[in-house]
Amino acid sequence: MGLAPPWGWIFPILAVIGIAGVRIFFGRSELRAFLCSCLAIAGMLASAAFGIFPNVPPAAQDPRFSLTVYNASAATYGLTVGLVWWIPAFILVIGYFVLTYRV
Repeated sequence: MGLAPPWGWIFPILAVIGIAGVRIFFGRSELRAFLCSCLAIAGMLASAAFGIFPNVPPAAQDPRFSLTVYNASAATYGLTVGLVWWIPAFILVIGYFVLTYRV
Protein backbone atom coordinates (compact mmCIF):
# COMPACT_ATOMS: atom_id res chain seq x y z
CA MET A 1 0.00 0.00 0.00
CA GLY A 2 1.50 3.35 -1.07
CA LEU A 3 1.39 6.68 0.61
CA ALA A 4 -1.59 8.92 -0.04
CA PRO A 5 -0.97 12.16 -1.93
CA PRO A 6 -0.38 15.14 0.40
CA TRP A 7 -3.30 17.12 -1.06
CA GLY A 8 -5.63 14.62 0.64
CA TRP A 9 -5.13 16.49 3.92
CA ILE A 10 -7.42 19.24 2.59
CA PHE A 11 -10.54 17.13 3.32
CA PRO A 12 -10.06 16.67 7.09
CA ILE A 13 -8.93 20.29 7.34
CA LEU A 14 -12.18 21.38 5.66
CA ALA A 15 -14.13 19.21 8.10
CA VAL A 16 -12.40 20.82 11.09
CA ILE A 17 -12.98 24.32 9.65
CA GLY A 18 -16.65 23.46 9.17
CA ILE A 19 -17.01 22.22 12.74
CA ALA A 20 -15.26 25.32 14.09
CA GLY A 21 -17.53 27.49 11.93
CA VAL A 22 -20.63 25.85 13.35
CA ARG A 23 -19.32 26.54 16.84
CA ILE A 24 -18.62 30.18 15.95
CA PHE A 25 -21.85 30.96 14.09
CA PHE A 26 -24.29 28.92 16.21
CA GLY A 27 -26.87 31.33 17.57
CA ARG A 28 -25.61 34.25 15.48
CA SER A 29 -26.28 33.36 11.86
CA GLU A 30 -28.34 30.31 11.01
CA LEU A 31 -27.34 30.35 7.35
CA ARG A 32 -23.61 30.49 8.07
CA ALA A 33 -23.91 27.77 10.72
CA PHE A 34 -25.83 25.60 8.25
CA LEU A 35 -23.25 26.15 5.50
CA CYS A 36 -20.44 25.33 7.93
CA SER A 37 -22.21 22.12 8.93
CA CYS A 38 -22.54 21.24 5.24
CA LEU A 39 -18.80 21.86 4.85
CA ALA A 40 -18.08 19.64 7.86
CA ILE A 41 -20.20 16.78 6.52
CA ALA A 42 -18.73 17.08 3.02
CA GLY A 43 -15.21 17.17 4.46
CA MET A 44 -15.81 14.05 6.56
CA LEU A 45 -17.39 12.12 3.67
CA ALA A 46 -14.58 13.15 1.31
CA SER A 47 -12.00 12.12 3.93
CA ALA A 48 -13.56 8.69 4.26
CA ALA A 49 -13.78 8.23 0.49
CA PHE A 50 -10.20 9.44 0.01
CA GLY A 51 -8.99 7.11 2.74
CA ILE A 52 -10.33 3.92 1.17
CA PHE A 53 -9.97 4.85 -2.53
CA PRO A 54 -9.94 2.89 -4.87
CA ASN A 55 -11.82 0.35 -2.72
CA VAL A 56 -15.55 0.79 -2.40
CA PRO A 57 -16.06 -1.68 0.46
CA PRO A 58 -12.67 -3.21 1.34
CA ALA A 59 -12.66 -6.97 1.87
CA ALA A 60 -11.84 -8.08 5.40
CA GLN A 61 -10.19 -11.44 4.63
CA ASP A 62 -8.32 -10.92 1.37
CA PRO A 63 -7.72 -7.60 -0.43
CA ARG A 64 -8.06 -9.40 -3.77
CA PHE A 65 -11.81 -9.72 -3.13
CA SER A 66 -12.39 -5.99 -2.56
CA LEU A 67 -14.72 -4.10 -4.86
CA THR A 68 -12.92 -1.19 -6.45
CA VAL A 69 -14.26 1.79 -8.37
CA TYR A 70 -12.83 0.18 -11.50
CA ASN A 71 -14.37 -3.31 -11.26
CA ALA A 72 -17.68 -2.17 -9.71
CA SER A 73 -18.58 0.47 -12.27
CA ALA A 74 -21.02 -0.03 -15.10
CA ALA A 75 -19.97 -0.17 -18.72
CA THR A 76 -19.27 3.10 -20.52
CA TYR A 77 -22.45 2.76 -22.59
CA GLY A 78 -24.62 2.40 -19.49
CA LEU A 79 -23.00 5.38 -17.79
CA THR A 80 -23.49 7.49 -20.93
CA VAL A 81 -27.16 6.56 -21.24
CA GLY A 82 -27.69 7.27 -17.54
CA LEU A 83 -26.12 10.70 -17.88
CA VAL A 84 -28.15 11.53 -20.98
CA TRP A 85 -31.39 10.63 -19.16
CA TRP A 86 -30.37 12.15 -15.84
CA ILE A 87 -29.86 15.71 -17.11
CA PRO A 88 -33.40 16.24 -18.53
CA ALA A 89 -34.92 14.37 -15.59
CA PHE A 90 -33.15 16.68 -13.13
CA ILE A 91 -34.36 19.73 -15.03
CA LEU A 92 -37.91 18.36 -14.80
CA VAL A 93 -37.54 17.78 -11.06
CA ILE A 94 -36.32 21.35 -10.53
CA GLY A 95 -39.25 22.66 -12.57
CA TYR A 96 -41.68 20.52 -10.58
CA PHE A 97 -40.36 21.80 -7.24
CA VAL A 98 -40.46 25.42 -8.40
CA LEU A 99 -44.05 24.95 -9.59
CA THR A 100 -45.07 23.14 -6.42
CA TYR A 101 -43.63 25.77 -4.08
CA ARG A 102 -45.03 28.68 -6.07
CA VAL A 103 -48.54 27.22 -6.22
